[in-house]
Amino acid sequence: MIVTTCLRPDNSIIDRAIGVAKDLDTTFEKRNDLSIAEMHNVFNSPILVVGKKRLELFTQHSNEPFFFHPNSAVFRIRRLLNGEHDPFCDACSLEEGDSLLDCTLGLASDSIVASFRVGEKGRVIGLEKNKTIAYIVKEGIKTDQQNIENWNEILNRIEVNHVDHLAFLKKQKDNSIDVIYFDPMFQEEINESNGIKKIKPLAEYDSILEETIEEAKRVASKKVVLKDHFRSDRFKKYGFHQLIRKSAQFHFGYIEL
Repeated sequence: MIVTTCLRPDNSIIDRAIGVAKDLDTTFEKRNDLSIAEMHNVFNSPILVVGKKRLELFTQHSNEPFFFHPNSAVFRIRRLLNGEHDPFCDACSLEEGDSLLDCTLGLASDSIVASFRVGEKGRVIGLEKNKTIAYIVKEGIKTDQQNIENWNEILNRIEVNHVDHLAFLKKQKDNSIDVIYFDPMFQEEINESNGIKKIKPLAEYDSILEETIEEAKRVASKKVVLKDHFRSDRFKKYGFHQLIRKSAQFHFGYIEL
């Protein structure tokens, strides 16, 4: 991967792009008025573009860039503000002051909703194995703006970590986190949001191992929660109580501790 700037960058954008390249231990290349397609031809590599408002990752296999966006979190929080239910929050039994570990952060939509739910006394930790995704999300939550009260505080409470979730879990103390959550890439295709479609080519497809679930059960004090395709065998395989949602292509399951 290389890092470059948007077209016609000012000095501050150039300086930031150089810093991003250093953070990601990769190379900065001047844009030189080249299109993304032209840069792909020259460098044959994914291109991370530092723009005025956001970071955009262009791979050779997609015409659409990947960038941070809260995806479904905005309208889900608005529903909660209106007194409606959120299936994720219900499955996790999240309460104010709880701690949640999101082992498969992705675009952080569920972590954002969790941060809203647990409030300023709670804690949300997000783990992402892909270094570039983790970086784009970590930077994106610093600047995203939405018409929701205390939006920046909600985002800034999320602790983004670039790490493998099993390695992280092994270092945690027993019963040290209230809820541990997994949202792996589904084993079957579903109709997906644009955000999920863009992240799929970049996502890590490691299987959820029995060792991972056992570690999660050791570390969690209340629940381990899994989101998966409604036909997934992982619910039964790992002992999750599957919550049936008749019209949904994905279900939640939980292990109560």
